Amino acid sequence: MRPDVPLVPSRAPENRSFDRRRLLSYAGASLALAGASSLVRSDSARAAVQLGETSSSVTDVAQALAAAAANAWGGQQNGRIPASLLTPVQASVAGSGYLRDDAARQYLSMSLAFTAAIGRPLVITEGYRSYDRQVAYWNAYQAGTGNLAAYPGTSNHGWGISCDFGSGVESATSAAKRWMDANAPGYGWSPTGNGFSRPEPWHFDYTGAWAGAGGPVQGDSGLMVLRCSENLEGVGTIYTALLGMRSLRHLLTINQINALRVVGVPYYEVPRSQFLLLCDALSVPRSAISVDSNYWRR
Repeated sequence: MRPDVPLVPSRAPENRSFDRRRLLSYAGASLALAGASSLVRSDSARAAVQLGETSSSVTDVAQALAAAAANAWGGQQNGRIPASLLTPVQASVAGSGYLRDDAARQYLSMSLAFTAAIGRPLVITEGYRSYDRQVAYWNAYQAGTGNLAAYPGTSNHGWGISCDFGSGVESATSAAKRWMDANAPGYGWSPTGNGFSRPEPWHFDYTGAWAGAGGPVQGDSGLMVLRCSENLEGVGTIYTALLGMRSLRHLLTINQINALRVVGVPYYEVPRSQFLLLCDALSVPRSAISVDSNYWRR
């Protein structure tokens, strides 16, 4: 029977139909949500246990909220971290392509090793999760219309230190999963989903301690990786290019992008207008923007 827990008001429910691997998250979350515990009646004590993502020592929502505080960083609130304080990565779930800086750096390096070993890019299904998205997941679960989900504010996704991975990692018996379990901890990413009451092979948490804002060391090549987040005529949406003075090359794979980022090439996500203005400023003709772009001129 579903635990009798009151619904959390949702301001803007979004994407309630995601599959299970996108829904659960490891308890981790927010000092700012201490007030939210007042929404939980005494008969909600079973909720955290039945979510399938807490340890055996966490038996109710109040304890989950208390455990969440351990992963707070930078004075931020779980699920309410400004994008400017996170590092963009590519992820399948819209709006989730962000991680804490150190977690992102280690993911980028890990993704290259994964590709070398497994032969395909390491895709993030869902990374950062906003508080409103977590509310929508929780409300759907409580209403009996969605899968299990964490109580809002108790998700490491909301700190930018959790990822649900695809690329075969979602299958507990795959070579990709075996590689990740053996090697991801060396990059600070722990397969915590293995220990959920309903195991989630795809769920990993970054366990490195936050050491303060850093930001990647940028190279001095004069190049940048530029991702256009809006439609570009002739090439469609999500166009990513290596851009420099009088040069433009379309980057076709996540691995190409991650390899450049690992060595310090700056990465930016911009709207169409800014993408085109930068091309103009770097003397790259707009006619050079194509699916097979490999433009260079002295």
